[in-house]
Amino acid sequence: MKKITTTLFLVLALSLSLRAQSVDCKTYTYTHRGDVALQMDVYKNSSEVQPCLVYVFGGAFLAGSRNSEGLSEVYEYFARRGWTVVAIDYRLGLRPLLEEPNAKRSLLDFRSMLMNAVDVATEDLLEATAFLVSNAEQLRINPEQIVTMGSSAGAITVCQAEWAICNGLSAPAVLPADFNYAGVISMAGAVMGKGRKLRWERTPCPILLCHGNADKNVPYGRQSLFGVSLFGSEAIAKSLAKQGVSYWFHDVCYRGHSISWRPMWEQRDMIESFLVREALGKERKTVHLRVEDPSLPKVKTNFGMMTYIKSNFAKRDTSEIEIIMD
Repeated sequence: MKKITTTLFLVLALSLSLRAQSVDCKTYTYTHRGDVALQMDVYKNSSEVQPCLVYVFGGAFLAGSRNSEGLSEVYEYFARRGWTVVAIDYRLGLRPLLEEPNAKRSLLDFRSMLMNAVDVATEDLLEATAFLVSNAEQLRINPEQIVTMGSSAGAITVCQAEWAICNGLSAPAVLPADFNYAGVISMAGAVMGKGRKLRWERTPCPILLCHGNADKNVPYGRQSLFGVSLFGSEAIAKSLAKQGVSYWFHDVCYRGHSISWRPMWEQRDMIESFLVREALGKERKTVHLRVEDPSLPKVKTNFGMMTYIKSNFAKRDTSEIEIIMD
């Protein structure tokens, strides 16, 4: 009993110590797009050189921000765990759907807009990464230990950036030729590409995929629109397995789009384990954890492309994006 009490005291003392540590936040402009300055907030609690965790917010490429309510608590938590945490701006390529709600657009128009939105968000993430690499000494980060983490549209962006690096696309040209991320954490993300197969020309970095198979906002599997596919987490995992590449997949049955944010609050131990064991430790193991909560109703899990379009973009008349609280 004495041993248990002592252990609990040490755990409590560590928790209180972490909470007491102050976290400093500084804002930098990492690039300009026309007259718009794209900025990043850098959270640190130490002057030592640290690994870097870059967060990309969600919001269907038409809303959201790096300092949305509640996110600072997540940033400060990981900063106290020894990471320099960076939260970035990026261009919202689907913003015209809010600003011009009465404009008539065809599905082909929408596809073009979505492709552009993914492309410009990816370009901005890679530009932000290049800024971090170029200023690594000043920012006191290890440029070989940069991990990206994204939610929803942000998760699509971090997956797309890694896919672009691995396939030698033009966007990563702002980075050193041998650069790759130390890890990617995708919460309800996808990769956009042409055709029916997802290929990786170069072995990707360790990837943690989190997705609910009842997600109506981002495909869990693969969906296509006029020859352009969104490869969700299940499709990404299958492509990696086929090429013999390890990955982690937090695969949640009968959950919807709330998996775009739940892991940051409810599965921090899993995220930290991935960061330590895979991103920094390079264990290269495949972990596929399929979670089924018997208390959840067995809801529909098979949707068509129009379901995803309507769930994200139908009848938007404010800048706020609904988060499905399933």
